[in-house]
Amino acid sequence: MRGMVIGTGLVLALLAGGWLGAETLASNRVAALIAQDPALQAASVSPLRDPRRIGVALSEPSWSDPALSISLPWARLFLSPASPLTARLDLPDGAAVTQGGQVMQLGLSAPVASMALSPLNGMAPNRLDVQARDLTLDGQPLAQGLSLQARLAGLGSDAPRPARAAYDLDLGLTDLQVGGLAQLGLDPGPIPGPLSVTGPLRIWLDGTPTVTGDAAPQIVGWQTAGLDLRADTIGLRIVGRLSRDDQGLAEGQVALYSADADAMIGMATGLGLIPAQAAMLLRAGLSQLSRAELDDTLPGPDFPAVAEGELRVAVIMRDGQLILGGVPIGPAPAI
Repeated sequence: MRGMVIGTGLVLALLAGGWLGAETLASNRVAALIAQDPALQAASVSPLRDPRRIGVALSEPSWSDPALSISLPWARLFLSPASPLTARLDLPDGAAVTQGGQVMQLGLSAPVASMALSPLNGMAPNRLDVQARDLTLDGQPLAQGLSLQARLAGLGSDAPRPARAAYDLDLGLTDLQVGGLAQLGLDPGPIPGPLSVTGPLRIWLDGTPTVTGDAAPQIVGWQTAGLDLRADTIGLRIVGRLSRDDQGLAEGQVALYSADADAMIGMATGLGLIPAQAAMLLRAGLSQLSRAELDDTLPGPDFPAVAEGELRVAVIMRDGQLILGGVPIGPAPAI
C-alpha cells in the first residue's frame, strides 16, 4: 500500500508540473512522502534525468517495521510520455531482508511493477501489476514465481456495508517453500510445502487508496469464485465470501472442496477458516458435515457441484458464530 501511495504521489507531481521541471517537483514530493512515514527511508531521492522517461531515482530505499525490514540498493520510479497515468518501478535483482536481527539476501529475476491511476475516481490506483520469477532466500529457492494483477472494480449493490472501494485481484504464487516463510517470521502452521495459490479474488476496502490519505484502507471483506491452493500433493479449492460485521467479526460462508478430506481439514485450520479445537469434531463427523446445505440467503458467488471423489464442507459465519453442519462450534474470527 505504501508503494501505491508513493507511485500516486509521483504521477500527481509530474502532472502538476506540466512536464516543465517535473522531475525536480516529483523528487521533492517523493522525498516528502518518505520523510512523513517513519517506516520508509532513502539515502537520497533525485531526478532521473533520462530523456526516454521522466521520474526519480532512489538510493538505498528501505521499509521497516518491528517484525520485518526490507532494503534495496536502488529503485527508479518513472513515467513514459506515452502513458502519463502509469507509474512504473524498476527494481534490482536482490534485496536485504532483516527479521529478528538476522539479515538475509532475497534474490529475484525479471521483477515488474507498474500502477495506473483513474482520473475519474479521484486519481485512485486503477491497475496494479507485480511479477517476479525465481525468488531465492540466501541462495535457496523461495518461490518459482509471483504474479499479482489488481483492477479497480465497481462496488455493486451487494458490497459489504463498510466498503468504499473494491479491487479484483488475479493471484499467482508458484512453489512457495514454507521453510522460507518460517525464516521470514511468517508461521505457515500445519500447511506443508511447496505451496501454490492461483485464482481470482475480490477484496473490499473501507476507503479508496489516495496520496493524501492519513491511513491505508483496511480490508472489510473478500470473495472468490474459486481460489485453488496446492500444498505438496494436497489440493484445496475455496469458494465463498466473508465480510466484516458491525462487531468486526467475519460473516458469510465459504465452501471447501478437496479429494483429501483429512488434509483439507488441516489446511483449513492453518488458514484460520476452522478453529483448531474444531478439527477433531470435523474429522469425526466429516461424512455428515459434507452433506450440510449451504445458506442460500447469504450473498456470494455461485457454488459449483461436487466433482466425483470430492468432498465439500460448508463453513458458515453468522451472528458472531462459526457454524458447521448447522451447529455453532465457536466464535467467528475477526476480519
